[in-house]
Amino acid sequence: IGGGGESLLVPVMATLLSCLFSVLILWGIVQTGKPDNYTPYKISAKSWFLSFGKFLFAFGGHSAFPNFQKEMKKPRNFPGSILLAFTIKLSLYIPVGITGMLYFGGLVKPNILNNIDPSFRVLNGCILLLVTVQAIMSATILGNPVAEMVEDAIGAQHKAVFGWKRLAVRLAFVAVTVVICEAIPRFDLIMALIGGTTINTAVFILPSLFHIKLAKKDSWIYLKYTLDGISATFGVVAGCVCTFASVFHIVDELSKTSLNAFS
Repeated sequence: IGGGGESLLVPVMATLLSCLFSVLILWGIVQTGKPDNYTPYKISAKSWFLSFGKFLFAFGGHSAFPNFQKEMKKPRNFPGSILLAFTIKLSLYIPVGITGMLYFGGLVKPNILNNIDPSFRVLNGCILLLVTVQAIMSATILGNPVAEMVEDAIGAQHKAVFGWKRLAVRLAFVAVTVVICEAIPRFDLIMALIGGTTINTAVFILPSLFHIKLAKKDSWIYLKYTLDGISATFGVVAGCVCTFASVFHIVDELSKTSLNAFS
C-alpha cells in the first residue's frame, strides 16, 4: 500500500484479530458442546435464500476495491491480493460456520456468540473485545472511500491535514452508524436484505456488466460473455428472491415483537 506504514498497520491488525477471535469462537463452541435438546438444522428454500443474502453481506467490501487498487504501490498485483484476502476470509468463515451447525443445529442463533456457554466469562469477554476492535478497524478501511467521495463533493481536501469539513464528514458517518445500530438492535434481520440488494448488485451484476463492456475481444470473448451472462443472471434472480424472502421475514418478525430500540 502506498500510504506508508500506518496504512498497512490497520488491515494487518484487523486480519490478525479476525484470525484470533475466530479461533476463540471455535474453542468456545467445542467447549460448550451439543445441547441436550439438539435438533438438526432444517434447510428450506426460505432459509437458503436468507443465508445467501447474509453470506453476501460478509463480502460487502467490494465497493472499496477500486480504492484499494489505486493506493497500491504495484496495482497489477491486485488480483493476487484479492485471492489471498478471500482465501483467508473463507478459511475463517467456513470452519466457524460448519462447527456451529454441527454442534447447535436448529438451535443456532443469528449471533453464534449467544450459543457459547455464558459461564465462560473470560472467553466471551475476550471475543467481544477482539470483535469490537476489529470492527472499528474494518469500518475505518471500508468507510474511507465513501467518506472521501463526500469530502470531494463538498470541497474538502482529503489529501491534506484534517480540516473542519473532513472532521464534520467523519463525525456524521459515525453518528449515522450509531443511530442505525441503536434503532435496529437485531441487525441480522436486515443483513439478508442488504446482501440480496446492494451487495448482490456490487458482487454479481455490475462486475459482470462492466467486464462485458471492457473485455478484450480475443478468441475467448464468447466464453467471457457466456460466463458474465450467467453470473449477472444468477445475481438478478437470486437477488430478487432473496429480497422478497428478506422482506417477508422482517414483516413476520415485526409482527411478533417490536424491534425498534426507540419505541
